[in-house]
Amino acid sequence: MNRRTRWVVMAAVVVLAAVVATGWLGSPGEGIPVLTYHHVGDGPDWLYVRPVDFERQLVYLRDNGYTAISVMELARGLSGQATLPQRPVVITFDDGYEDNYTAAFPILMRQRMRGTFFVVTGKMEQPGYLKWRQAGEMIGGGMEIGSHTVHHYTLNEINLKELERELLASRIMLENNLQGSAPIFANPFGETAPAVVELLGRTGYQAACSSVVGLNRSGENLYMIRRLSVPASRFGLWEFRARLWWLNLKGRLEV
Repeated sequence: MNRRTRWVVMAAVVVLAAVVATGWLGSPGEGIPVLTYHHVGDGPDWLYVRPVDFERQLVYLRDNGYTAISVMELARGLSGQATLPQRPVVITFDDGYEDNYTAAFPILMRQRMRGTFFVVTGKMEQPGYLKWRQAGEMIGGGMEIGSHTVHHYTLNEINLKELERELLASRIMLENNLQGSAPIFANPFGETAPAVVELLGRTGYQAACSSVVGLNRSGENLYMIRRLSVPASRFGLWEFRARLWWLNLKGRLEV
């Protein structure tokens, strides 16, 4: 690390320490955070959050006054149709891996927190992915299941007819196989093209999550819900806390 890099790092640490010391950065930002996970387990890349780290993150959220709500609850709150708890957070999972049931679901239940799981319906029942029975059990335990398309295509790269088929078929498969599935969607790879947003309403969805980073506020587009990805932890709980602090700071600066 050269001298200039050391000074930049030191300055960043000093600023962060000063802001945290005032309590400003640790307090809720101007909006509601939505967190994105993929795997809970030991794995080879950043998509895998270890079970012990995931549980510590949930405990941190709970101990700091956060209440986990579903995406549909968030949508109703942002549109003025419902009153949200004082400090809401949404915990989402993309792709519908089987460890969402074997690892994440028990931890969420143990910590009395809700999660929203976006599944690729064409991969249900395949090795490594959720089974319909497991997804039904998760709904029975208070979790929320939504769509992540049928095939997990990059939506900006397929034509409109195929795009509409992906959205509609996935929602219908969920309705036919799961009692209590939610009309919500998460864009594969976070695609937020205008054509996708327009078709979501026409194919029966009431809300959709993107990969655009930020907090969520009343009156915003419910098909463009912002999220923050939570990667594998290299520095323990401090790293998770730092990501939330940064998100809250970003939310305050954007107001």
